[in-house]
Amino acid sequence: MSLAPPATGDQTSSTVPLTVWPTLTDTQPGAIPPAAAARAIATFSQPDDLIVVIDGPVIIRDAAIHLHRRYTAVSRPTTDTGGRAWPSPAGHAGLVIDYPPAGDPQTLLPAFVQTAGLLRPGGILLTVHTPTAGATDPLTTGITTARAAGLRYLQHIVVLTTPISGGRLHPAGHPHIPPGGLVVPVHTDLAVFTTAGGRRD
Repeated sequence: MSLAPPATGDQTSSTVPLTVWPTLTDTQPGAIPPAAAARAIATFSQPDDLIVVIDGPVIIRDAAIHLHRRYTAVSRPTTDTGGRAWPSPAGHAGLVIDYPPAGDPQTLLPAFVQTAGLLRPGGILLTVHTPTAGATDPLTTGITTARAAGLRYLQHIVVLTTPISGGRLHPAGHPHIPPGGLVVPVHTDLAVFTTAGGRRD
């Protein structure tokens, strides 16, 4: 497994679509509004799929139940677990929703490899990232690490966490300015990946 960036002219990186999902309710940047949680599950899973959520909030569970999907929540192994695999059936999940921690690709790679192992052929990994300022971008790190784990990058979704009113975003309710930053985040980043062998190949 290599953590080298894609070669110049990599068609995958230049053709990954960027999509914006608006919201109707104020949500903390880095979180997923209820309607977006349901939309993500409906878009990226089949009715008979198992949905696995790693370190995710209850809103994902509620959306999965609302859509009549099988659902299981797991916690990320810590260093004291000895690197054991996730407590979930390997190779059976149609959709895994992960909230990866901050870190560099080398540190995150083992967990991403285990996460990829949860997916059935053609399964989807959806990673959720809080926008941050600074040298380390969690979205970019997640994309690099997921590719190194053998996953194919399909899409970047920007989930707005502030409603649009009068054609403008009004993030006054979210005074969460990153250290040293001048921009108030008004979105959550989602990155969509897939394994080989599914209908998208």
